[in-house]
Amino acid sequence: MSAPDPEAGILAGPVLAEHPSGIALLDYDAVPGRPDAGGAPGNMLMLHGFGGDKGQLRPVGDALCGADSVAVYPSLRAHGDSHKPAWGYSVLDFSADLHRLADALPDELHLVGYSYGGLVAAVSAVTWGASRVRSLVVVDQSFDAHPDWHVADEWAEGSLLRWHYDFGHLLDLLERMGVPVLVLAAEGSANIAADERERLSRRDSAHFSLKFIEGTHADCHRNTDEITFAMRDFYRNHFGGTNGRDSVA
Repeated sequence: MSAPDPEAGILAGPVLAEHPSGIALLDYDAVPGRPDAGGAPGNMLMLHGFGGDKGQLRPVGDALCGADSVAVYPSLRAHGDSHKPAWGYSVLDFSADLHRLADALPDELHLVGYSYGGLVAAVSAVTWGASRVRSLVVVDQSFDAHPDWHVADEWAEGSLLRWHYDFGHLLDLLERMGVPVLVLAAEGSANIAADERERLSRRDSAHFSLKFIEGTHADCHRNTDEITFAMRDFYRNHFGGTNGRDSVA
């Protein structure tokens, strides 16, 4: 495991990058926190949604990741400059890609995921445990099964493995592990259906919170001010004094 290099402001490369078998690793950027930013209580791992890439959540990370921390932005498989295998599009495959470079990441991380990236982040949080993952923020991603949402297009495998299975138990596991979770649901989105919103709102846990933000599923990630405001409040509630600014600029 690694910590940010205070001199270079970047991370050491993953051990598997030197492996002679040529294992495909994700393309990612490790960006040092900025002195004029803050709110996150430490290092961040930012996961984009389907159709995005490592730059999709950069405005959120730039606003929250303060000095002496680093934000890591991978492009998930089949996105950006990362590898695109012919098959292997379960959320477990996406999470395994992150696991392959986890030794290069900081020892403690605050995970943030938008859309499908939120589900990948949740699986990774359960896999890595509370000693590594300090918190999870999920932006407009359902954990329910919706078999009727499956589309048999070029992403047929990933769509089937996502929508035919329920992932609500991930929230139960994270609660038992003591990992704080914030779900941000977009007001104009149908991704988190009304019955799931109702169930999420009734979760009786000090470790879980549900907040609403403006926008549709497709554009809510661009609502940087509202997202960062909600995240600063979440971090403050669970970690006390946060790194850097406490209010929206």
